[in-house]
Amino acid sequence: MNSKGMNKTILKISSAAIFLILFSSYVGTSSNAYAVWGHGITHGPSFGHVYDYTYTDGMKIDSNTFDISKFSQSAPTTETLYVNVPSTITLKVFHTDGVQYLEHVALYITNSNDPTVYSNGESIAYDKGTGLTINDPNKLFKSVTVSTSSQGHFMYLTFKITPQASMDTSNIIVKAYDYRHAAIQSTITDALQIIKWQSSLT
Repeated sequence: MNSKGMNKTILKISSAAIFLILFSSYVGTSSNAYAVWGHGITHGPSFGHVYDYTYTDGMKIDSNTFDISKFSQSAPTTETLYVNVPSTITLKVFHTDGVQYLEHVALYITNSNDPTVYSNGESIAYDKGTGLTINDPNKLFKSVTVSTSSQGHFMYLTFKITPQASMDTSNIIVKAYDYRHAAIQSTITDALQIIKWQSSLT
């Protein structure tokens, strides 16, 4: 290779390296959550960021809504659930190609501050074709059920949860992937606590 060709090659490699550095510095905890597929970005599943607009009701705990459109965000207030009292957590998931292409939606409850850790304990997942899967090593749940509905390109998954044990303030991590394994993840810190009903009256 002559010096001119080598200079072009070095320039291309340098440009690619600079782009990756700039992109990495941009993708932080406040960045929008996008689904990734293959070598680039695809608008597959989403918890709030769709093309050039954002919906801010990606998660609802009982009657309170949460904006989960970012890769990581703090809950405006910590939601309280009560032992032996049913509550609902509803996820609103968008898919560009239609909700029939969603394969997996999961909700993890964790005390970890590392957004790459899906769970150090409890998780609830819905899979197309197999339904509900529960991982509950700490015996937190008395019962869990799930119901689904759809409207246009939105799927609504409502998990009805009755806790049977208390839990300190914890994070929620939600994740979804589609038929191409394009995956989306969002972390909501300090989202949830569970206390005994009597504790709220003292």
